Amino acid sequence: MSDLPTYDQIVQLPAVDAQVVSPEFIDLNGHMNIRHYFDAASIGLWRACIAAGMDQSYSDERGLTLFTVEQHIRYFSELRLDERFTVHGRFLERSDRAVHAMSFVVAPETESLACTFEAAYVHVDMNTRRSVPIPDDVATRFDDEIAAGDALGWEAPVSGAMGVRRR
Repeated sequence: MSDLPTYDQIVQLPAVDAQVVSPEFIDLNGHMNIRHYFDAASIGLWRACIAAGMDQSYSDERGLTLFTVEQHIRYFSELRLDERFTVHGRFLERSDRAVHAMSFVVAPETESLACTFEAAYVHVDMNTRRSVPIPDDVATRFDDEIAAGDALGWEAPVSGAMGVRRR
């Protein structure tokens, strides 16, 4: 596993979501409950997929989508009541049928990393419910996003337990 990126490195990635920790997010320990970290991080990655061209029309018109096949979440600092946080997504690699990505939840006021969420997705035909190749136009967008992330000059702190399989 690589070293953690700094706050300044993470915010080089576009923010795909921004929220404030509300009272209903707080658990008995006085900080944001894990399910809300998970929601923010996973929805953040989905929004990054939408930005790459996989919006509702992609599913409705092409009958294609991504299914999550594996996830890994790590926590580094607390988010407390009324704290702002942003979510930043990064695509790491892809094969013809799979995508490996990561999101970062950060607290701007403290410039801290709250959690990382790593996910592997498989590209699926909704009619057959089987994996199919990613169409060229979307694959190109993913490749562009992967290259943009790589150009930032820092490695994502992957778990080492997941990625995409090459055929």
